[in-house]
Amino acid sequence: MAKSSSLTKGKSIFIIDALLIPVFILLTYTGLKLHVADHVDNHEVWAFWAHWHIVVGIVTLVLGYLHVKAHWVWYKGLIKNGAGKKSKVTIVISILFVILVVTGIILVFFIEGGNSSVGLWHYRLSLLMVALLIAHTVKRFPIMMKGLKNKRKTEKSKKQQEVVA
Repeated sequence: MAKSSSLTKGKSIFIIDALLIPVFILLTYTGLKLHVADHVDNHEVWAFWAHWHIVVGIVTLVLGYLHVKAHWVWYKGLIKNGAGKKSKVTIVISILFVILVVTGIILVFFIEGGNSSVGLWHYRLSLLMVALLIAHTVKRFPIMMKGLKNKRKTEKSKKQQEVVA
């Protein structure tokens, strides 16, 4: 039974990672629309994009948490052994994620207006995050697909062995 839960874990990691891609694109899109709407003198347009950006941000936060949880061994190794051979891009993405979540919460609950210094830093850092996430996704995507394929082969082989036995 424990072995099949490993497959389930592999599938769930794949699903979480795969969901993060369109959600990341949508978060970027709503963030850019929000930034542009801030330059238009129409509060309704700004409010529309602000609400959507918050909703997609919450979805991103949940998926981000599940992503970190799924890869917790990597983070434990980082804490225990230091950066060493760990991906510096992934470390920076992790730090930026925390900063963007905190600044997003500050903007929603404590500061009015994206044109504040916190809002502008949130925007600038998010542009850096977009570039790093594209690099991270492009580099990891083949690994993710290979891992899923290997899990499927292992499961198929185990099912065939069970039938023979």
